[in-house]
Amino acid sequence: MARRPRRAWAAAPTISSPACEPCGPRSPWWNTTGSFYRVPPSRFAPGPAQSPHPPLLLDGSAPAALRRAGRLCDGWIASSKATPAAIRDAIAVVRDSAEQAGRDPAALRFVCRAPVRLRPRPAPDQPLFTGTADKIRADLAGLADTGLTEIFVDPNFAPGIGSPDAPADEAARRVDLLLRELAPTTW
Repeated sequence: MARRPRRAWAAAPTISSPACEPCGPRSPWWNTTGSFYRVPPSRFAPGPAQSPHPPLLLDGSAPAALRRAGRLCDGWIASSKATPAAIRDAIAVVRDSAEQAGRDPAALRFVCRAPVRLRPRPAPDQPLFTGTADKIRADLAGLADTGLTEIFVDPNFAPGIGSPDAPADEAARRVDLLLRELAPTTW
């Protein structure tokens, strides 16, 4: 039986390893073998439009994951369930780690998904990004000083939109309403 790695990340190819070469502009044929993985000869085509590779964003909230994102990645993805204070603190760790690794923290992307659920009336104790358009706008505004560079509004968790059982015309109507309600008033 193969020996088990101490951590899952230890078994995965590193960002600078040959296992990530398909992300770059090299030959469309690629294979690699590591201690815990083997990729047989595979075709990787067409190559990425970005050079040298697509942006690599890491999520995770453990201190080691945050430091890894700063050292190795192009940015970090925050949990949509994290508080603004937790996001702010995590971004500080990622930026500090990038700086310690000799990287420019200002070049990093910080992203959060906002799984919105628009409701016609307010209700007590609604989760983040759930409620009236005013409440959702206030929730989004609460993320303004966290250091996030991007927030994407994701309506797919609303049952009337993202459920496979939702009628397509009704889902489209709800998405249109959501877009009208949450559209920025200035560009």
